[in-house]
Amino acid sequence: MAYLTIGELAKRASVNLETVRYYERRGLIVEPPRTKAGYRMYDESAVDDIRWIRQAQAIGFTLQEILYLKAMRDGAASSEAELRCHAQEKIAEIEKKIEQLQEMKTLLERAVSHSSESFATCPLLQTIKQGRASNE
Repeated sequence: MAYLTIGELAKRASVNLETVRYYERRGLIVEPPRTKAGYRMYDESAVDDIRWIRQAQAIGFTLQEILYLKAMRDGAASSEAELRCHAQEKIAEIEKKIEQLQEMKTLLERAVSHSSESFATCPLLQTIKQGRASNE
């Protein structure tokens, strides 16, 4: 079986070397065996694991959520109802983000269409100052 060094793994997975170390510290990828000299020796599956993690991040999952999903993918006991509940929570979170983004878009459109003689009267800056465009 061929093993990959951390540098080779990072290159093949298209991530930074520190990303590999970080994922390892967070438990997202398994700590590999080491050579007598202390070099990490990853197997080929680590490339797929990192690519899977990156794809999950790209579609909006947090690293904590990815840990949960990875445990499920790897066969950890979890019910379909639990997965469905988690998915519904994620949908609600996405819908809230969409609402916030729509609010931001509306504010920016108002700011662009409104000519202001000074920054102090800019509708976007005024709205933010008043707390209506918060990220709560």
